Amino acid sequence: MSQVTRDFREKVTRFREDGFVRVGPVFEDDAIDRLRSGAERLISRFTEQGYTSADYWNYEVDGEAPVLYRIHNLEKQDWPEADLLFRAELSELAAEFIGAPAAPTVFALVLKEPSRAAGVPWHRDRVTVGPHKVCNLSVCLDAAGPENGCLEGVPGSHLLPDDADVASVRDDGPRAHIAVEEGDIVVHDVRLVHGSGSNPSEKWRRTIVIEFADPEMPIPS
Repeated sequence: MSQVTRDFREKVTRFREDGFVRVGPVFEDDAIDRLRSGAERLISRFTEQGYTSADYWNYEVDGEAPVLYRIHNLEKQDWPEADLLFRAELSELAAEFIGAPAAPTVFALVLKEPSRAAGVPWHRDRVTVGPHKVCNLSVCLDAAGPENGCLEGVPGSHLLPDDADVASVRDDGPRAHIAVEEGDIVVHDVRLVHGSGSNPSEKWRRTIVIEFADPEMPIPS
């Protein structure tokens, strides 16, 4: 077994044990640059042009402009880079982690605006599926750490019962920050107890999140 193969198998094992793992870049640099440029244009529609829709999730701030934190149904937005969301590398990567064919089911651009973005409450994406059956791939368009609200998770929490109390799991820990570099991909089980902090820094945190599941498995809306 080559070192590359051994390293990747260790990442799959880590995913199954912890519920999350960081993998290195899958896309070449120019693809990440295209995705970032496209994301910037989508964001500017809201921040500079005042565009709103049911897909542009935001919250009000007294005396300030609203804060955009998610663009949902990313694949349906009008941007030429959307074709990159369907690259075979992503579905093939997801298939390795869930051990079955993988097809995308949900697309979103998740945002942490510099100096203003609030934290994301701790939660589980889904509990109506078993462990290791559905995963999220987060394509990191920016480097992220605790200083700008990177993802945090409780290792092994994806294996807990459906009715586990999220707040208690978070407080009991241990809580792990998942720091990333630009272009990295984070794979996490949708059952993982996770959240993220606010972004008081001057750095963006922009992440394209795509949920993958076996196309033969029914996924509730």
